[in-house]
This record gives sequence, structure tokens and C-alpha cells, in this order.
Amino acid sequence: MMEETLVLEEKIEEEESSVLSSSIMTAKSYDWVEKETIAIVMKRPLSSLQLCGKSMLDWVLIACGKMEKVVVEEIKEENFLSELKPYAESKKYIVVLYSDSPLLEKKTLAQALDFFATKNLNAMILPRGFVFSANFILTADEIFSPVRKNIAPEQFIVANSANVISQCFEVLEQRIRDFHKTNGVLLLGEQSIFIDADVEIGAGVIVEPFNVLKGTTVIEEECHLKSGNVIIDTVVKKGSVVAGKRLVGGEEK
Repeated sequence: MMEETLVLEEKIEEEESSVLSSSIMTAKSYDWVEKETIAIVMKRPLSSLQLCGKSMLDWVLIACGKMEKVVVEEIKEENFLSELKPYAESKKYIVVLYSDSPLLEKKTLAQALDFFATKNLNAMILPRGFVFSANFILTADEIFSPVRKNIAPEQFIVANSANVISQCFEVLEQRIRDFHKTNGVLLLGEQSIFIDADVEIGAGVIVEPFNVLKGTTVIEEECHLKSGNVIIDTVVKKGSVVAGKRLVGGEEK
């Protein structure tokens, strides 16, 4: 079998896609992306490290949405094409990602694939990862001069040091807090409030400083969490007032 080599001669894509730009403005649907793409996520060291209740690998898989997803050991450069070929049979596009990019967001990935499809490309380098046409993978022996798309490089940051992992944690925490604020939750002194990804908080809840909400905790509507609570895997019933408690499992009325 002929040895296949991935040659990363990078071509800088200088022009923005007018289709991509307009699609952002008009909230274009990217449903087709999930149906026509398979995501290959390569495991990296620390991929099981928990950030806000999810592993770094989990965060990357969440960004892939409803795409078909396969988690593999990191593919060596000399085996890249040959190991991707089996995955090119059922989908039109292949996106290759790394498990140490926990800040990647679903919309960013969809926009990258939209750009790739609009330009009718064969191969594209992301700030961290690749996109390929399945037909290209099935027929190619080498990859020369792939387009580089520098979309949202801050989301592809490599979480491989204590400093960067700490930064990623802070970004994810802020996204979670912003989500709850948008849904009518009042966070007072929010930088001292820590909320895991799977925590559910109802509208009208007030959360004071120095609260830690972890696991599958549910805070029902109109509760008031005063300072000093640690609440883990607990349901706090509607209208409850909780102050200075450590609750683990069960139900708080």
C-alpha cells in the first residue's frame, strides 16, 4: 500500500465569503451541517479534565451538536488520510477536531463548514483542526496547499497549560452565567458565583455572592439563594430561601 502523507503547505484565505457574512446577519439555518458532517475528535492529554461540570472532551462534543461523532486516539501525520477514509463513506464532509479545544462553540463550527461548502473546497485548516470533503478523502493520496480559515481563533485555544486551562474555565463560567441571566436569573456579585453546566435555574431566582451550584442541581422559580451555599445534585423547590447551607442530593423545601 502506498504510504500516504499529509503535506501542510498552508494557503492563506484572504477574502471573506460574502455568503458567510450575510448568513451571520440573517441567522441562517445550519441544520444541514449536522446531517452531512461527521466529526472526528482526537483525544489529547487532559481531555478528561473537568471544567464547569463537563470534561474538555465533552465541551468539544457539545460544539459538534447532532453531528455523527467519533472519538479516536490522535492520528499520526503519516497515517492521516488512510485512517480518515473509513469515515468518508456515509457523510459529505469530515471535520477533525482536538479534545483540548473546550471553548469551541457550535455556531462557529457551523459557520466554518458553511464557508467550506460555499467555496466548494477539498481541504481546509482551522485554527485547531481540519475540514475535508469526503470525496476528496476517498480519492486523495496527499493533501497539498489546503486553505486556511482563521475563524474565531480564540475558540480554538489549546488548553494544555495551567494558565490556559484557568482562562478556559473562566470563559466557560461566564458563558454559563450569561445564559442564566438571559433567562431571567439575577446574579449579584456574579464573579463569586460558580455554576456547573448541567445546573438548571428558573426565572426570577436571586443568587447572592459566594454560591456554588454543581452537578444536576435544579433551582426552581423565584428562589432566593443567600450567600454561602454549596448545593450539589439537589432540587431546591419553588420560592425557597436558602442561606449558608451545604446541600448534597435530595430536595430542599
